[in-house]
Amino acid sequence: MRRLIALQQQANVMLGAYTQEQFKSLDAQNQRRVLIENTTKALDELNTVENNSAATMAQITFVMNRFASQAHLTGESIADMAAMSAVLIEAGEDQGRAGTFLNAIYARLAANTSGASDELEALGIATRNQDGTMRSLSGILGELNEQYDTLTEEQKRNLATSLGATRHYNKFIKLIEG
Repeated sequence: MRRLIALQQQANVMLGAYTQEQFKSLDAQNQRRVLIENTTKALDELNTVENNSAATMAQITFVMNRFASQAHLTGESIADMAAMSAVLIEAGEDQGRAGTFLNAIYARLAANTSGASDELEALGIATRNQDGTMRSLSGILGELNEQYDTLTEEQKRNLATSLGATRHYNKFIKLIEG
């Protein structure tokens, strides 16, 4: 429950499309309805990922709490955050390191650190929406996955180093190949 509350604080999972102000303006019965509906939806998404992977809910939410606020800013869904977390856990990554990696990749893309965004854009993959906001990592990876197998080993290595840095490049490879 603590991790779910932390996800609420980072990604607004219990309020859904409501802002704090909108939620507070609702009467008690509607507040309860909104909380129940959105919490149930989030738990259903988390359970679906848990049921289809070797990762447990506790592991998934631990990882998610390391990067959920950054992911939420890009419009990433709870289901996609959970799926990326599960892929890394199934690949043998430590929960803390998996979360730190996902946090770092969002930061690297947002700031174009070491040309991370440039690498993707050179492949024809936009990292920003038309309004200038950052795209979700799952959307970016989905597009990259379509052409990943056509890249040379050197291109894959350069991309992994740009996006994951030397500390996390192996996690990027596990994520894109998983």
